[in-house]
Amino acid sequence: MERILRSPFHSLSRAVDMLCLNLGETVKRHFELPRPEGRDREVPSYSVHLQTPWRFVRKGKVLLASGDVYEPFAPDRVGEDWEYDLVGRPAVESSRFDVLSASLSRQMAGSTVTSCQVSPLGDLTLEFSNGVRFEAFTAGSLKCEMWRLVDYLTGEQLVTFEE
Repeated sequence: MERILRSPFHSLSRAVDMLCLNLGETVKRHFELPRPEGRDREVPSYSVHLQTPWRFVRKGKVLLASGDVYEPFAPDRVGEDWEYDLVGRPAVESSRFDVLSASLSRQMAGSTVTSCQVSPLGDLTLEFSNGVRFEAFTAGSLKCEMWRLVDYLTGEQLVTFEE
């Protein structure tokens, strides 16, 4: 994980309920899928993919957390059939994550990773130069994948608790 030290914050995104915490400079890479001939894409140098509880904290306040994916931003404006996994909707129909992550990304712009710690249990803590701390927690007793670091520079993937 030393490789991500001093990496600038790049962006936040999600694939359904998986957080993609993107770090580093933008690089161009060739991907063979989804088409047989592949395609070139611009991606961050590193992406941490998480499917475990996580949160961004500053000065004792939670700025954004994994549970925000499942909550509507404007609960009084959506019906009982609201679905968290649809993206690209107007803010009043979106999840709290989709709205708040855009604001947090603006706050994180220009910050860099100053500290990275992984506990023996697989918990991940990243400190950023702007005082924001990212925390991810192992939420189960079984040893299974909690998160992975995708290194687009080398093509390697570091998987926690890969069996």
